[in-house]
Amino acid sequence: MKIITENIFKNTSLNQVIVTLALAFVFIMNVSEKISTLLLVTLFVVSLFNIKNFDIQKFKPVSVLIVLFSIYIATHFLMDEVFSIKTIEKRFSLVALPIIFSVLRIDKKAFYAICKFFVLGVILGCFLNLLEPFVFDFDWSTFTFNEIPDKKKIIFKGDNYWMNHFYSVYFSNFMDRSYYGVYLSLAIAAVWHVLNWKMMQKLLWMLFFVIHIFLSNSLMGILGLGAVVFFAILKMRKAYLLLAFPLFFVLAALLSPRFSKYISQTWTYMNDFDAIPKDFLRYRWEMWKASVQLISEQPLWGYGKEGFDVAFNARIHKNVGWSYNILNNVGFNSHNQYLQVFGEAGIFGFLAYLAVIITYIVTVIKQKATNKYLKFTFIALIIIFSFSETVLNRYIGISFFTFFYCFFLVKTTEEA
Repeated sequence: MKIITENIFKNTSLNQVIVTLALAFVFIMNVSEKISTLLLVTLFVVSLFNIKNFDIQKFKPVSVLIVLFSIYIATHFLMDEVFSIKTIEKRFSLVALPIIFSVLRIDKKAFYAICKFFVLGVILGCFLNLLEPFVFDFDWSTFTFNEIPDKKKIIFKGDNYWMNHFYSVYFSNFMDRSYYGVYLSLAIAAVWHVLNWKMMQKLLWMLFFVIHIFLSNSLMGILGLGAVVFFAILKMRKAYLLLAFPLFFVLAALLSPRFSKYISQTWTYMNDFDAIPKDFLRYRWEMWKASVQLISEQPLWGYGKEGFDVAFNARIHKNVGWSYNILNNVGFNSHNQYLQVFGEAGIFGFLAYLAVIITYIVTVIKQKATNKYLKFTFIALIIIFSFSETVLNRYIGISFFTFFYCFFLVKTTEEA
């Protein structure tokens, strides 16, 4: 046993260990927050042992994430009256992952493996999502699903499409269907652009993911799927196919009752604000309006993370009338990353977030690399997602965004 162990460590480089940990991280990141956090910490610690291989050229394009982190922390110290270590802890991947990828050597084989394990992790998450209702919500004596108001989540009544039994509140990636839709959309793009599976296998798994997007009634998932379709068409280099792009949204409207309701009632909503459904557009409008009001009052340094949360809840309570019990327990936010970072870290945080996006786009354009369409799909998902959700507010958003941001920007050894 001793000889076998010695041979494993002798024949396995530290870089291979880091790659293996990265594979484990992307596989589990959308299934378990606790395990993926433990893996991320381990990945960072092991990477420090390989710090001699730190490459400044790899670090440059991803260093803008550390600038964003620094502005977050500076405003947290300057503006927040109550210091919270969780604010730093939750965003520490903005520092850890740029360092990890600056010491990590990724060849084409490792690039492929990371994409593959991410897809496999999403597949696992989908099966868990299908299994969960039968474990918690199915009455085997009558072979019917139970009602779900006892679940620990606010359900906006009056909308039959708000939640169904295949929308889980137990697994971390499915606690919010917007995050769920973006994970699934990137998985579809990875299958199409990278994996060398047989075409029939690709089509079946992509169909499997698409079904899950519609099962969850994820509007962001549908829009993300539109981005996937757009870049898939661009890759084919057949301009006439772009004419079929509008048909995607027609088909999406037919398949998604929720999406079709919004599309069909657009004119009504434009002329009657009170007619807008509260589950998505109307509530978000109130959140966006409250955020803009707060930003206009303190645009330079923002309020800090905790300070903005307090001010935001107070403004929503004043504007909408929601009780502090609901506001404090649910943890509402701007539901818009651009407004959220502006409110928390002021104009400098807002500009830093824009710089993160612009740096990514410019770097990918300059790269002489394959998989460009996958990389552009990712940033398109983040740009779209940022209009409706706060990417950097929850672990499942921060870890997903930061990992793939660094992963797609750092050149493989063949490209270097």
